[in-house]
Amino acid sequence: LFRSNDIGKNIVGVVLGCNNFRVIDLGVMTSCDRILRTAIETNADIIGLSGLITPSLDEMIFVAKEMERLAIKIPLLIGGATTSKTHTAVKIAPRYSSPVIHVLDASKSVVVCSQLLDENMRDDFSEEITEE
Repeated sequence: LFRSNDIGKNIVGVVLGCNNFRVIDLGVMTSCDRILRTAIETNADIIGLSGLITPSLDEMIFVAKEMERLAIKIPLLIGGATTSKTHTAVKIAPRYSSPVIHVLDASKSVVVCSQLLDENMRDDFSEEITEE
């Protein structure tokens, strides 16, 4: 999992780490190229982006477009102070054909990641998110 904002990523990293998820922290203001290259090299199961300031929203759209262009097929989690379920659904999700999920806060990250990684729950969960 990769986060791009320091406050959010640190909290999510601790929460997920305490629940036996391996988190690869790429720091703040990480380039799209580095995020995607690392995801491919480490065979990441999920990519997570966090935005604290408004310009992060445009970067998230760019990352989603690049993931689609490169045919990366793993879930993309969106979170952070400037994000919303509506922005994620309207601006980011249409750019990427795999699941794009807005995660309201760190406490929800374990449930979301668990459902995405469970083969029996993944499709139903993704479908539920799309319908919302």
